[in-house]
Amino acid sequence: MDAQPKGLMSSSRPPEATGLPQFLFQLGWMIFGVFLLSQMGGWFTKVSGGLISPIWPSAGFSLALALLYGLERTAPAVYLGTLASNLLNGEPVLFLYAGPAGYVLEMTLSWVLLARMVRIDLSFSSLRDFGKFVAYGCIPGPILGGIYGVVVLHLSGILSVSQMATGFLGYVHANAFGSLVFCPFFLFALRRQDFRPPTLRGRYELLAYFLVLGTVIWSLVNMQDLQSGTRFIAMGTSLVLSLLVAVRFGLRTATLFQAMFIFMVPAFAAMIPARLAEIRLLSQTNELHMATLGFAFLSSLACLMVGAFHDELGALRLKFALAMSSADLCVWDWSPAGWSCHTPSWKVKFGIGTAKIVPESIVRGLVHPDDLPEFEENFRLLTSAGIAHWSQACRMRDAEGRWVHVQLDAKPLRRTADDQVASMAGVLRDTTHEREAVQNRIAAIETEAQLRTLRTQINPHFLFNALNSVRALIGRQDVKAKSMITSLGSLLREVLAGRDTKLQSVEKELEIVRDYLEVEAIRFGDRIRYRIECPPELLGQKIPGMLVLTLVENSVKHGISKLEKGGEIDIFISRSPDKSSLLVFIVNDGPLVHNSPDSAPTYGGLGLENVRERILLATNGRGGFEIHEIPGPRVEAIALLPLDERFLRSETDVFPVASAA
Repeated sequence: MDAQPKGLMSSSRPPEATGLPQFLFQLGWMIFGVFLLSQMGGWFTKVSGGLISPIWPSAGFSLALALLYGLERTAPAVYLGTLASNLLNGEPVLFLYAGPAGYVLEMTLSWVLLARMVRIDLSFSSLRDFGKFVAYGCIPGPILGGIYGVVVLHLSGILSVSQMATGFLGYVHANAFGSLVFCPFFLFALRRQDFRPPTLRGRYELLAYFLVLGTVIWSLVNMQDLQSGTRFIAMGTSLVLSLLVAVRFGLRTATLFQAMFIFMVPAFAAMIPARLAEIRLLSQTNELHMATLGFAFLSSLACLMVGAFHDELGALRLKFALAMSSADLCVWDWSPAGWSCHTPSWKVKFGIGTAKIVPESIVRGLVHPDDLPEFEENFRLLTSAGIAHWSQACRMRDAEGRWVHVQLDAKPLRRTADDQVASMAGVLRDTTHEREAVQNRIAAIETEAQLRTLRTQINPHFLFNALNSVRALIGRQDVKAKSMITSLGSLLREVLAGRDTKLQSVEKELEIVRDYLEVEAIRFGDRIRYRIECPPELLGQKIPGMLVLTLVENSVKHGISKLEKGGEIDIFISRSPDKSSLLVFIVNDGPLVHNSPDSAPTYGGLGLENVRERILLATNGRGGFEIHEIPGPRVEAIALLPLDERFLRSETDVFPVASAA
């Protein structure tokens, strides 16, 4: 047996027959089903009286069997069932055996397209799946079967070309219509899916639709001398009922309604056998009205498409409701009536109850007083078309009185004629844990930077060299020795004091750097030369602590100390050309070094990586860091930091230009 193709949804698939008795029983009811529905196809055509267009239910039934059970059982069942129907109808020998082969050919093509190529979901959970079913399962197979039938008719030589064309169009329509309505119907029925509406009220409503439909069909069948306008109104009523069922209950119930509509026609017609000869779908000239047939197919398709869309929309609403019930993201909207929160978990978080509309006074009361002016100003700008997108980080009080950090984003939904915002939609994202994680990361990096500075500066080797240099100077250059002791003491006091180094003024940072360089100048003598320049108005700017010291230390360790004749270090603090940022330049003699022959140039390894990450985190991504080699060769490290106008000083506060040659 053909296995169910991978990717073709098969939940609640009917059980397969395993033993010979079960196989024969399954094959038998398939044959009987095809035979019975083939007979009904002819009966519908005979008694419909214009209520429905020609429809062949066995086409849809056969395709449903093929999709559920494969071709091994379905193909012989379709052939034998159709053959039995032809025998009962007394078909000529040519059509007796050739006709069933055409139906098997039609079913096989549709099955290949649906099961082997596009692989649809048999529950039609999306409108796309149902559209694929229509395009691949309802159209190509009937067209191929119609072409096969025309060839058989041509070989028989019985009908004219016009009669064969009419027969071809009728065959394609009847089989396409049969597949459209009855394939989904039998897929749902054979998989034991419930057609009933989920609520008792809905079931009574559906029953009312069936009663109205039955009344319409009974009137058309039993009343004589109906005008064409009356018949048209009745058919329109049937279409409207089918559309209402699709809108209210979805695809499964819509297929049930359309199938029952077709079954009701012969049921009511059978009540008046004397009129069967008078009821015909075809006109008196026995020609098909293609406009009528096309309208019947398209109207039915539209109703079922609406049902498929209803199911997809319902699934999306359910997924949205489930997502919002526990989402970290709050979805909300605003209109002049007030604010609406669509995330139940956030209603609980902020204690705003279950009301659909939240007054503006309550929303404003949740915002932190320091953030409220910016909140109200952004709200005003967005509603008056001053800005196109409202994005703000603020604090809001939760139900327990704690301040929660949130990121708010909103955009207009609808505008009035004067470009005022009539409604807006937005989201709130809880960033409290993110901020805590960032702060913890900053603290860890700062701790690492402090420890690294301690390891580098205060290790025994450094102290041994520094103290030996002092001892060598005592008695010979006492003034220089005292200066070195003073600088070393200041450096040790700043580094070992354990002060908070998250942010530190440029002035204090340069004092520490100068003390460090004074000590290193005694150690290296004429091999190290440095210069420090900073405009006086920038001395009060806040920068990450130990930032400049780390860069200078790398310049000494990886640059100057590697050069036999030493070199020069230049430290410049300035403003960017657009006056919006603070620039820190550290330039020293020496080339960039490589960790390995194949690696990119590096300078300081993990220490400078920490510098780069500290700058990005401390400035919320607005800062930056670069290091590269310039002609000389020299190495230039550049740190870019945001400038805070509040810390600008007057030009009278002068930081002296420091240098050592």
